[in-house]
Amino acid sequence: AGQAPFAMAGVAPATSPTPPPSVVGQLNPTEDETDKSPRFAATSSGDSSTEGRPTDSVGAGEDFALSRVPAAQRFSWWAMALEQFSSCGCISQVLLGAILGSRMPLWSAALACIVGALILGLLSVAVGCMGSREGLATAVLCRWAGFGGSGAAVLSVVIGVSSVSWFGIQAAIAGEGLERLLGGPPVWGWSLLCGAVIVVVSTLGFQWMVTVAWVTGPAFLIATTFAVVRSLADHSFADLAVVQPAGDPLTMSNGIGLVVGGFVVGAAVSADVFRFGRSAGDVALAVFLGRVPALLLYTLAGVVLALAHGTADIVELMLLSTGWEGVVILVAGEIVINSTNLYGVGLAVVAFCDTALRVRLPRQGVTVVCGALGSALAAMGVLAHFMGFLGVLAVAFPPVAGIALCEYWLVRAFGAELSKSRGAGVLPPSAPSWLPATLVVWVSASLFGWFVKVGIPCLQSLFCAAALYYLAWRVGALRPVGVTYTETAPQQLEKGQLDAVVARIWEAAS
Repeated sequence: AGQAPFAMAGVAPATSPTPPPSVVGQLNPTEDETDKSPRFAATSSGDSSTEGRPTDSVGAGEDFALSRVPAAQRFSWWAMALEQFSSCGCISQVLLGAILGSRMPLWSAALACIVGALILGLLSVAVGCMGSREGLATAVLCRWAGFGGSGAAVLSVVIGVSSVSWFGIQAAIAGEGLERLLGGPPVWGWSLLCGAVIVVVSTLGFQWMVTVAWVTGPAFLIATTFAVVRSLADHSFADLAVVQPAGDPLTMSNGIGLVVGGFVVGAAVSADVFRFGRSAGDVALAVFLGRVPALLLYTLAGVVLALAHGTADIVELMLLSTGWEGVVILVAGEIVINSTNLYGVGLAVVAFCDTALRVRLPRQGVTVVCGALGSALAAMGVLAHFMGFLGVLAVAFPPVAGIALCEYWLVRAFGAELSKSRGAGVLPPSAPSWLPATLVVWVSASLFGWFVKVGIPCLQSLFCAAALYYLAWRVGALRPVGVTYTETAPQQLEKGQLDAVVARIWEAAS
């Protein structure tokens, strides 16, 4: 673990046999040391002043991707609830509901939506409270929540890949819909255009995401409500209750699994958003007054539309139930949720580069690159793999939350340093580099959820991971390998170093 394959001149390896001369754990630097540190000022008692807080070099300009969010930069619960309501108001949720409506009777589909949304809500609160308490993004928090520094870097890659794929799926849905509604450029052209709009919003940061939510959330709600009301004008609930699904039938457990899979990544990485929350109570309010109602509303809307019109084709449903409002549904429904997807990708990649490569990339630049990759996936037809993608997510990401929750709230094997540094608003000086047992637990729980067909797969993988992690702790298997030190002033990429990083990655891969 101490031999990083990407070490180069001017860039420190991920771990080192001795700590760097200046680490975050030194909370009382001298005046000279403070002047030399571009990252932290003097020790703080935890107030909202600039003392003890990250400076702009790693703070507001980067949305605190690698540091704690100060109290002065946090949002009220109602602002976050609106952002959550808007971010869950997306076309993919309506599509998910349409799939359920085409393969399950009305009341069975409704029950699957309710149970799935409640599972996602409880998971979101549990993980979100961790983020709010520590003020840290998921990929950074997991360094001390069961994964270790290098393990969290692996998690960052997984989060990045899944979120980029989600970005591509959302952009592809919007691109296909706009092409069929408005004509003009081909589907791939519309997909690239939609992706470009989202890149701009995500690059500007969380403040802009909240601001955009004030516009797109109500617009998407109004357009979706209009589509449902128009459909119900010709088909009552009594009529829809006796309609037989047109597609292959789904069991209740599979239906719940699809609902959870549709938002499980967002739930498992809820710390990314709720680190901006002011308290655990604010997180709970934002989730159960914002996220959960939106998940229920839009998924049930898709169920009703599919049963009323006899198809799960989301674009066809919009053409049948709306006119120009369909364009509003596509554009407004994509902006906030896809901004959240891309925002999470940026945080994950920045955390990976900081841990694995010991270089700090600008979040804005990373967001642009990842947005381009996601748009390319949309143009190449990633939407065709939507169902399989949800199935994998439904069993692969709940174990991440199970491990992190078990470690943070129950085991506390590595959380002591995290608690000590919280009051000063800094990070602990070090974290374990690898926890091999955690990776074994993660893979084992995911396979358990995938192959065991009894019950609800997402819950099975979640509780299996928590139980196995607890067992590993009890038998003494949580033995860290190596140490990752948190530097006060991580290396910044200088001219020519990015080429060296790429060369090292290519060499290691080869």
